Amino acid sequence: MAMEIGLNLFSVFRELNEDYFGTLEKVAEMGYKNIELISANFATGERFTDTFTLPVIKKKFDELGLKAFAAHEGVAPGQSLLAADWDKIIEENATLGAESIVFPMAFISGREDALQTAEQLNLLGKKCNEAGLGFYYHNHAHEFKRIGETSLFDLLVENTDPKNVKFELDLVWVMRGGYEPLALLEKLGSRCDMIHQKDLGKHVETVNLFASSQEDNADLMKLYTELVKPTDFVNLGTGIVNFQDTYQKLNELGSIRYAIVENEGQVGDKFTSIASDLQVMENNVIGYIKR
Repeated sequence: MAMEIGLNLFSVFRELNEDYFGTLEKVAEMGYKNIELISANFATGERFTDTFTLPVIKKKFDELGLKAFAAHEGVAPGQSLLAADWDKIIEENATLGAESIVFPMAFISGREDALQTAEQLNLLGKKCNEAGLGFYYHNHAHEFKRIGETSLFDLLVENTDPKNVKFELDLVWVMRGGYEPLALLEKLGSRCDMIHQKDLGKHVETVNLFASSQEDNADLMKLYTELVKPTDFVNLGTGIVNFQDTYQKLNELGSIRYAIVENEGQVGDKFTSIASDLQVMENNVIGYIKR
C-alpha cells in the first residue's frame, strides 16, 4: 500500500481563522495535496461550513487540487459524544469528499467513562459505516493512563467493533503516554492505517504525562495546560523523532495509507514550518512522488 502525505489543518488553525481560503491557497502552493479538515473557526466557534457554503468550499478544494480525505469532528469537553448533529456532520463532510470522520479527543480518565466512550464510538462508527465513511478515534496522551495491567486506550480498543471503529495514532502523543508507537502500530494492525506525525523538542520528557497526576473525573484540559508547554513541539526533523528509522519501519509495515503532518509548535512562521515539515516527510516516505 502506497503511503500518502497529508496535513492536518489544525497546524494552521490561527491562519484559517483569519483567512480560510488564503490559507488553503498557501498550503496547496507549497505542495500539500491531502488535507485533514478541522470543523470550526476556533476564534468564533462558528463552523466553516456555516460561514461558507459547501459548493463554494468544494469548488475551492478542486481548484487548488486539494483532497479533503478526512475530517476531525468532536464535541466540547463534558458533552456526550453523541451530542453533535452527526447526520449533518456526515453529510457535509461526504459532500466535501471526505472518506473518513476522525473523533479527535474523548475526555476519559477512568474505566467507566472509557467503557461508556467505547459504546458511543461504536454507535458513531456504525452510523459512519452505513453512510459509506470510515470512522477513527485519535489519541492524545491521557488515554495511556494505566488501569492495573491495562490502559484506557486498551479498553477503547478491546471494547470497540473493529468493523466500525479504527484508530488514527498520533505517534508523539503515544510516546508522551509512555508507550512505543511502532509496537502499538503492529498490535493494532489493520485497525490503524492513518497516523499523525509531529516532533518533540529534545528538552522534553516523554514519560507518561498522566501516570501520577490523572485522577478519575480529572479536568483533562487543565492538566494538559499545566503539563504540556507551547514550546514542547518543534518542526519535523529538529527534535527527538528519528525519521529515517521510523519511516523505514513504516514503509516496511506497508499498512499506513496516510502519514499526516500536525505541527503544534508556536515558534516562528507556521507556513515556513509546515513547508519544512513537508520536505522532511517527502525525504522519508518511500515511493512518494515529490512536487
